[in-house]
Amino acid sequence: MSEESSSESEIEACSSKFNPLKALYSDKPQIPVQDAPMFENIQQYENALKIKEILPVELGNLVKKREEEKVRRREEEERRLKEINEKRFAQYKAVMPVKREFKEKNVLTRIQRMQGPLGALKDCVDQRLRIKVVVRSANAIRGYLYGTLVAFDKQWNLALTDVLEVWKRKGVRKRKVPPGLGVPVERGSAAALSPVPVVTEEALGGGVWECTRHVPQLMMRGEHVVFINVMER
Repeated sequence: MSEESSSESEIEACSSKFNPLKALYSDKPQIPVQDAPMFENIQQYENALKIKEILPVELGNLVKKREEEKVRRREEEERRLKEINEKRFAQYKAVMPVKREFKEKNVLTRIQRMQGPLGALKDCVDQRLRIKVVVRSANAIRGYLYGTLVAFDKQWNLALTDVLEVWKRKGVRKRKVPPGLGVPVERGSAAALSPVPVVTEEALGGGVWECTRHVPQLMMRGEHVVFINVMER
């Protein structure tokens, strides 16, 4: 019994025979105060005695609520200062420069403001109508384009899809390649990357051929446009 009493006194914090090592490894530690606050170290406990804002480890919910209260107070203070500044500078609001709202500008936004002849092209873009474009070469009419208009600008540059191109050319006389020039080089890898549209030729007589090809997408420069006619209504 004496040994048991001595061992119990060694793990009892209020005993003169208290042994902290045995109390640490004991299965039945005797805690004088069951609801005593727990701190991470002695320094935190000393700071808690001086500063009341430092809370024990187990009061995590209280710490969270306190932080939320700080955020709420800071937001209220910022809102109060904002209202005070608005009332303070309200009399100078009329003379302050107004910041213009930035509006993105591109081809599609400019199309919506087109008027006159370009307004007819705007209707073709909105309604997905097919048009006929007469194009020119350096000194004559080269041919025609039949396609769906997707976009355009004030310089009459046209973006077309599903284009059927028709033009005329004179027949080229066949001639042999001189021996000094060697064999003509075959087409490179451009055809493998992007297939070249197949050109269909039809003889019209008098050494004139009519060429036709289909192009999925085509960009036509405005300087080559002669006339535009709406094919569908």
